[in-house]
Amino acid sequence: MAEGKKEVLKFIWKVENFSYCWNETDDFLESPEFCSEIFEGGSWCLKLYPKGRSSYENYVSVYLERLSSGIGSLGITIDCEIALLRPDGSTENVKEMKDRCFREGSKNGFDNLVARERLSGAKKLTLLPKDVLTLQCCIFPKNTGSETYTEVIAKTQIEIQRYRRQWKNIDYTRDDTISLNGDHYFGDMWFELSVSREANNQLGVLTGQFYHERDLRTLHCKIGVLDSNNSVVKVLVNNFLDIESASEDYLNFPVITVPELLENQSLYLPNGKLNLDCEFTVCDGMKHDRIEGIAQDATLMLVPADEAASTSQIDVPPKKFLYCIDNVPSSLKNDFQNLYQEGTLCDFTVKVGDKHFKVHKAVLCARSPVFKAMLTSNMLETEKNMVDISDLEEDTVHCMLTFMYTDMAGNLDWDTANKLYFAADKYGLITLRRICSEVLYQNLSVKDVREVLTLANMHSDEYLRKITVKFICDNETEVMRSTEWKTFMTEDVNLAAETMHHIILEKAENRQ
Repeated sequence: MAEGKKEVLKFIWKVENFSYCWNETDDFLESPEFCSEIFEGGSWCLKLYPKGRSSYENYVSVYLERLSSGIGSLGITIDCEIALLRPDGSTENVKEMKDRCFREGSKNGFDNLVARERLSGAKKLTLLPKDVLTLQCCIFPKNTGSETYTEVIAKTQIEIQRYRRQWKNIDYTRDDTISLNGDHYFGDMWFELSVSREANNQLGVLTGQFYHERDLRTLHCKIGVLDSNNSVVKVLVNNFLDIESASEDYLNFPVITVPELLENQSLYLPNGKLNLDCEFTVCDGMKHDRIEGIAQDATLMLVPADEAASTSQIDVPPKKFLYCIDNVPSSLKNDFQNLYQEGTLCDFTVKVGDKHFKVHKAVLCARSPVFKAMLTSNMLETEKNMVDISDLEEDTVHCMLTFMYTDMAGNLDWDTANKLYFAADKYGLITLRRICSEVLYQNLSVKDVREVLTLANMHSDEYLRKITVKFICDNETEVMRSTEWKTFMTEDVNLAAETMHHIILEKAENRQ
């Protein structure tokens, strides 16, 4: 269509994280609005149907719509060409319409732009590189005599959040339906494993249970087996889970059969234990739209968001993007780590014994509500630009400050996590406290149960108490028969009685 004819308006629309589109059949994503002077200010948009329209569920559909704005001619007749754009700029699956009249609020398009299986199959690298679907819409108004050329580049980003955790030393021989190695929490989501038994009482299938307390639209699960070198040797699960068919906030799916594990024990079961690499990527229906660039007469101009909005009559508020493209590594953690280690422009001192840590007030205030209250009031520490910490060790404070600058706690052992837990709780570092709780739990033994229960009780930590109670239930015989438990029952009657109450409730819930 474009031969011998100059495009008057070209609209390029990138949809990032396309695989996580939650839309069902007949449900669409709408692009940012765009316009051109040739349309006297009238606005347009594309509507993308990731799972097609009725009777075309196996296709991706796309429609061009003229929006109701009260501006421009009553009817605008156009030729139009819509296609998928490859990374090299060439087009594929080109669809054309001719002499189509668009009134305000009307739309026309193509139900069968591309088969969905092509996007997930052989054409994925060319049509869906890095999970970005790029559409190109060229509009040729009829009978205008204009040679004006406008190119608009827009982006819609499906917001996703990725959580990854390595789960070590799982005892796959445990009784059926008992959670293995406790819960793996990701804020308001958690993951458990259980093992079933066959009719002959042989161990059967490891099954995953994913719980969530948020309104998820899409969930991708990837679980792999780790060998003794901490490398993934086999991917067990790598697919999108059907949230719509799940009952309430619970998803159940098979992971691997026990016979499969036993067939290659040396690889899958180093030291007789199962180690998993778990990655969950979720989408809760958030998306961000913006105009990235506007070109006039084939000269591309990257226009700031507010200017682009003004130029194209699109009101796009500033957005915060939570998801970073995988192949563009972030230097933020390294930069802040260097800032802390080099002491550049420090304006505050944390004193521990004879050790002085040079830090930045802005970082302390941003990370800790306790430091923020201290440094934004007329306290002595504010006047002296120094705080003297007498109840923490030097190494513990260094580890805490490193986390505040980098969001990384490093490799923690039991003793370090125990001390760092107290520091995190004291200064309101909730995430660090949760990390320490996980380390304590992962290294929990029968002799340490009382210490962890006391810690949870002292700091009113319901999460730490809950996972410790679960450990007791999973190891009931060993714990109840231990000398440490008998001493605990004698020396701390109230806490022991309260713990027994929670154990009874936990066991009752497991029986349901």
